[in-house]
Amino acid sequence: MATEDSVAEVARTLAANLRAARAARRWRLEDLAEHSGVSRGMIHQIENQRTNPSVATLARLCTALDVPVSELIELPGQLGSVHRRCDAAVTHHGVDGRSEAALLISDGRHELWEHELLPGDEIHDAGHPAGTRELIHAIGGTLVVDVGSASFTVAARDALDIRADRPHTYRNAARHPARYTVTVVYTGARDDRFPLLA
Repeated sequence: MATEDSVAEVARTLAANLRAARAARRWRLEDLAEHSGVSRGMIHQIENQRTNPSVATLARLCTALDVPVSELIELPGQLGSVHRRCDAAVTHHGVDGRSEAALLISDGRHELWEHELLPGDEIHDAGHPAGTRELIHAIGGTLVVDVGSASFTVAARDALDIRADRPHTYRNAARHPARYTVTVVYTGARDDRFPLLA
């Protein structure tokens, strides 16, 4: 059973999301009223949490804005979550195990890794499932990434997009540690070598 607090939270969320969806299209209240057939006054009341719309009214607004109902009533907790570095799954690699990789986010479709690769160290990967890509962003130092017969040098603040469904290697041939992030994007099956994180 819905409590007063949960009803108020949905009203706040709807108001904020409706305003944001309208602003994203640069529509005035009048523009949304014209496209949806819902009166300007009703839209104003919804955006100021003075009324709760009927399902029919909500459907008309969503149709006009071309968004699913779920997008307008999505609660703040569903919009994002913070993943603490202290909770990351950490692995060590390299010549003496001092280089580090931390899995910060893993939701089944994406993974976000933070790496520190010490001078002279390498990470070899046999490749992820077909269609997987990696987005690599160098934060500090210089990183060399080998994919098949191609070799890419990624300096600090540069980024690289690779096909990660084939063997690839990260190398640090410089004299300073290389710090970088890797976002793994799965388009099909996910790689079950790595855990899903809550």
